[in-house]
Amino acid sequence: MDISKIKILQNVNIYGNTYLLTLQQSPSILKAKPGQFVMIFPGQEFNPLLGRPMSIHRINNKEKTFSILYHTIGIGTNILSKLKKNERVKIIGPLGNPIPFNHASKNFLLIAGGIGIAPLVWLGDTLVANNKNVTMLIGGRSKNHIFPIKKLKQEIEVEIFTDDGSLGTKGLATKKINNFLSWTDEIILCGPEPMFVSAHEIIKQYDGHIPAYALFEKEMACGIGICYGCAIKDKKNNPQLVCTKGPSFELSNIYL
Repeated sequence: MDISKIKILQNVNIYGNTYLLTLQQSPSILKAKPGQFVMIFPGQEFNPLLGRPMSIHRINNKEKTFSILYHTIGIGTNILSKLKKNERVKIIGPLGNPIPFNHASKNFLLIAGGIGIAPLVWLGDTLVANNKNVTMLIGGRSKNHIFPIKKLKQEIEVEIFTDDGSLGTKGLATKKINNFLSWTDEIILCGPEPMFVSAHEIIKQYDGHIPAYALFEKEMACGIGICYGCAIKDKKNNPQLVCTKGPSFELSNIYL
């Protein structure tokens, strides 16, 4: 982990209210792995004071860049969306832990809800590069909230779900989990917590244990375990900090 003022190479709106921020790599980002995140400080002169936790979306070691996929939903992200090429932004990271998937597994089901697509794209890239079979279920409110499929690796099988039926299948991405339980070796999800609840109810009824990992998205003030703003509870009622113990947790171990 380090603290860097990093040059912006590109900051563009790619769909709906979602932006792709491309940055120069810092030395520590070279060591990052899928599932980790950074704290990004979009403002100047401590306005806003706190950073925003954002998943590392992709890393391009050839071009020495990395990217962040983010929604504009408040003051901080709106400031971030207005930053231009060659400006610099303060970043702390990488933070958190990589997704603890089993490298011996062959078939992976990835489920993304909304901006939960952000860390799963890099994970998909990594799995494909290691000759894994990947299916991705992507959900969003409408066609304007769906990540552009052309930006995914061609080897990834994709199914789209929208709340209003404007693209793909109408309904939730989790509704198709049953179709893949006899095929997949592991399930990895990122999105709103109600999606985790729905997925867990389906997975636990399957006759056979399938590891399922959820990447939690939580507001946090520090990203390093000091503020306790990102605490969730495990099944033993113990607090688990998303920033230092996560952001990935085995779904069956977390109180939802």
